Amino acid sequence: MLWIVLLYLSRAILLPLVLGASSILAINSDTAELLKTLFSAYALAPSLIAGLVLFALIRRSPCASKPLRWIWARAQILLSASAALDCTLTLLHSPLRRADLSDQAGTSLVAAAVDLYFIFYILVARQARDVFADFPEPAGDAAK
Repeated sequence: MLWIVLLYLSRAILLPLVLGASSILAINSDTAELLKTLFSAYALAPSLIAGLVLFALIRRSPCASKPLRWIWARAQILLSASAALDCTLTLLHSPLRRADLSDQAGTSLVAAAVDLYFIFYILVARQARDVFADFPEPAGDAAK
């Protein structure tokens, strides 16, 4: 579940990478257009925060640097902040602010609900707490 949270919250960073790879992998144009519609510039700030945590997750090892360990020690807070910011920005850019009850408004509400669920999961789920509490010991300390 944590991977889903990280991939969803870092979508503004990952989607351009997928689009770039789509030209290499020969993904059809309909799929590329769908990916372009999923990208939004306002999701970039929360994605940068989540991207730091995703990077720390990928680079977790006994040889990890102090800044990486610092990010991982605060990953639960960073992901919660990322999801809260994403929820806020989604609602601020929603058609609901203009009292427009189109299909786009429903999509915004679903996206905000997903963000709220992720906040709840990150802060309450035992699995998430255990994952963030665990980090491999530094390489020098493992031999002691």
